Amino acid sequence: MPTSRELLSTVLQRLASDGGRPLPAPDLVTTGYPSLDRLLAGGLRRGELAIVGGDAGSGKTSLVMGIAIRAAVAGHPVLILTHESTVERCWERLVSAESGVTQVALRTGILPSGGVDALKSAADVLRRLPISVERAPHGPALLAERLDAGELPALVIIDGLAAVDQPPRPVAEAHAQVVRLAKRAAVDHDVVVLLTAPLTTDHAQNPPPRPTLHEFGVLGAAALVADVVMGIFREALYDDAPDVAGAFEVHVLKHRAAPSAFTDLHIEPGAGRVEDLLES
Repeated sequence: MPTSRELLSTVLQRLASDGGRPLPAPDLVTTGYPSLDRLLAGGLRRGELAIVGGDAGSGKTSLVMGIAIRAAVAGHPVLILTHESTVERCWERLVSAESGVTQVALRTGILPSGGVDALKSAADVLRRLPISVERAPHGPALLAERLDAGELPALVIIDGLAAVDQPPRPVAEAHAQVVRLAKRAAVDHDVVVLLTAPLTTDHAQNPPPRPTLHEFGVLGAAALVADVVMGIFREALYDDAPDVAGAFEVHVLKHRAAPSAFTDLHIEPGAGRVEDLLES
């Protein structure tokens, strides 16, 4: 284990390298979305807890599945712990996101023209990527045990705040405990922990109903403990106009190293495929 002084020397060497021009932090984990990485000062960082929140159906899972694929493409091992679905359904979402084939088509087996080739291509990509999917452990302490038990990934995605919940207790207290222990796991194991969570206030009547950091308040420690808090606003949930069907805003509501800001992404509703407008 390096001493504190040795770690300081390492940091100073990085900042003074390349003719005085600092190199990027070596422990950054890219989200793979250029617009979002720009807001996150290069991406997510090992040892940090990031929370993605939004209303039901806003696309929280779609976004983190997209991040899982793109981070893995960049060479970062990813572990997905799913509470929202079975392992098989989670893989279906990944296949749908990568192929663009809708989940309805996967469920019914009625594929569009070119769907078979798209699925084969997606399967080939996903087989090569360092992504693992498991059922989430129940109980916060079990998260640390799971990370102790195997080879550590760079990015741990927990899809669903209740995934590591405790036995019955007041909801706010239980959620605050989950957030604190998720942060502790990130620091102790030097991984990024990315947690999805619902917003906990009904803001649909407040124009415009974009998420705010205040709406993470009932989670107790979320606004204080998390290093990054992102809120999703999907206009199609409140407006059925055709031109907003794919609109997908990601608001960085808290970042310890960058100002609050937002970026526009795009979602294919049926497939849950989130794309960056800069790329298209």
